[in-house]
Amino acid sequence: MDRFRRPDFQPVVQTLQQSFSGERGVGRAFWQLGLLEKVLDHNLTPERLKGACSLVRSYELAEDYVLAAPDLHEAWTRSLEVLTATNDLLAWASELNLIVSRSAKPEV
Repeated sequence: MDRFRRPDFQPVVQTLQQSFSGERGVGRAFWQLGLLEKVLDHNLTPERLKGACSLVRSYELAEDYVLAAPDLHEAWTRSLEVLTATNDLLAWASELNLIVSRSAKPEV
């Protein structure tokens, strides 16, 4: 979808870019660390979280989902769905010990 045909959606897209795929965006962990595959492959991962993986498979897919909204209100709602799915997946990956905090001290 051509994002330039939806100038009223620009604040939504900018927020999504910053929060999800920006330099410090949480979605980057999925792509750079291969977390999506690890979450999908884990036998304890619930179906709803497997579905969330498809929503955040790439930034382009997430953005297209938001831009396909019929109006600005729905675009914000979809953006929040993407960010909620991202946070849920990060929390689950942490529960599975797939994420190691940089500040965590190694066990001795």
